[in-house]
Amino acid sequence: MAYEFTIVPTLAADQRAALEQLLYFNVNQERLRAGIQRSIDSYGVPEILEQDGKLGIRVSRIEDAQTLFAVSKFGNPIGVAVFARVAPDRIALLHLAVLPHLQSTADTNGRVLLDLVDGVFRVARHTHGIDRVDLIYSQRPSAHARQL
Repeated sequence: MAYEFTIVPTLAADQRAALEQLLYFNVNQERLRAGIQRSIDSYGVPEILEQDGKLGIRVSRIEDAQTLFAVSKFGNPIGVAVFARVAPDRIALLHLAVLPHLQSTADTNGRVLLDLVDGVFRVARHTHGIDRVDLIYSQRPSAHARQL
């Protein structure tokens, strides 16, 4: 049976602890340390913010960061993507995280990851003037940008 989740732009405020665990204490961070550091050095540290009973994420050096969450059918976050328009023609995918325990379910992590990235590309395609998305966590410096 497939793991059920949806992609949404905000998260209920009562999920703050789960989001902190996903974003700040994720054991997968070690594998992507260089990309995470590159993002923090360039754009700033991600911070969880609460407004009107909903959670989002801002990045200290970016004014209008946006967030997409992968949320289980129970309402808890299982993945998050933080992105922003960093130039007139470009969106950068600044931070990306998926719950590590999902690895035990048949390729759920991959589906969550791909759906989050696809969501960012969907936003980019519908934003006037955007023609590429920078993938800050990419392991290969030459592969940091993807044309739309």
